[in-house]
Amino acid sequence: MKESVKPFVVLSISLLLILLQTAGAFYSKSLALFAYAGLIISDTFSLLPKLANLNDTNEGFRKAQFISVILNASVLFILALIMISRTLNAITIPKIINIPLAEVTTSIVFAGLVICFFTGGQFIFTALMSLLIITGFSVPVLKKTVLLDSYLSIFFAVLIMINSALLIKNSFKMLKK
Repeated sequence: MKESVKPFVVLSISLLLILLQTAGAFYSKSLALFAYAGLIISDTFSLLPKLANLNDTNEGFRKAQFISVILNASVLFILALIMISRTLNAITIPKIINIPLAEVTTSIVFAGLVICFFTGGQFIFTALMSLLIITGFSVPVLKKTVLLDSYLSIFFAVLIMINSALLIKNSFKMLKK
């Protein structure tokens, strides 16, 4: 496969995985899956600067692409902060999580992220994080899945914030060049 086509293939697969993970999170009622979808989104944003450097566009359009990455990453950072505050408030509220649906959805997303990794070298860390969800929900010792779900969502939200901050920093560097 051509090097110029790989980012587009990875971007297409990751957008499908984001939709799948969001739908799985909605139907399983898992905050951790929503946060994990946000982590995939932040990793997908990291592809956009590569796409900006691939195409032969003028300098103004390339700068606009980097500015859009900065704005999107900033919004994602703020949403991660909101998710942390909502999760901290929701820890005491008992809720029922459809664990089999959450595991199946995350397993399919894991397989898609592995394909993305072998196609374009992206998403290996995020793929490993899906194993955390799968094994965490399948351990029968952990009876309080609501607490596990809440803690995982906070963990993923913090990863989103770190990823967004690094993406903003790198985009500003590229803009200065």
